[in-house]
Amino acid sequence: MLADHVGLLFFPHDLLWRIVGRLAFPLFAFLIAEGFERTSNVRNYFFRLLGFAVISQLVYSPFNHAAGDTLSTLNIFFTLAGGLLALILWNRLSFFSSIPAIIIICVFADFASFDYGSYGILTVLLSRLALTYRAFGLPTLFIFPYAVTIFRFVLGTLSIQSFASMSVPLIATYNGERGFALPRKLLYWFYPLHLLILLSIWYFMH
Repeated sequence: MLADHVGLLFFPHDLLWRIVGRLAFPLFAFLIAEGFERTSNVRNYFFRLLGFAVISQLVYSPFNHAAGDTLSTLNIFFTLAGGLLALILWNRLSFFSSIPAIIIICVFADFASFDYGSYGILTVLLSRLALTYRAFGLPTLFIFPYAVTIFRFVLGTLSIQSFASMSVPLIATYNGERGFALPRKLLYWFYPLHLLILLSIWYFMH
């Protein structure tokens, strides 16, 4: 993620930074799916993500403006919160009731310009599938970025999203056991703080 944002702001013509950055979101999406499985209070989990979405937007918007992005997009925390909400509905509603609800969330994510949009929401759902049915879910999670890249190409848009598939071998190594634990506050605050630091450096250079 850090490499992605460094490349976006300082080296916009060097795609290698952005390609490395494609690994980040599938890992975040997988952590949301795992967090959903393990949290003792999913409601608090959802509102914590939403709270950091609001905080992060205060620096995300000027960061994107500095990077030359004229679109008013919403940061990744909104996408992760939307993906978590989709998981909640998928878990609590019947299959046929959850599908329309998930479609509404995906449409809203695209309409409101969430970072990664409906692709991001569906990646969170597929991550849950990879946790529950590894033999089917992991290959699906691997193929999905390629399918999205081909779909965008057909629509006339070039995309490097297929490189997100490189994260799946890392996800496949997860055995369900907790490894080295970083402070939870650090994991949440790193996103807005690293954007703020990069933006401050950019302003200093200009």
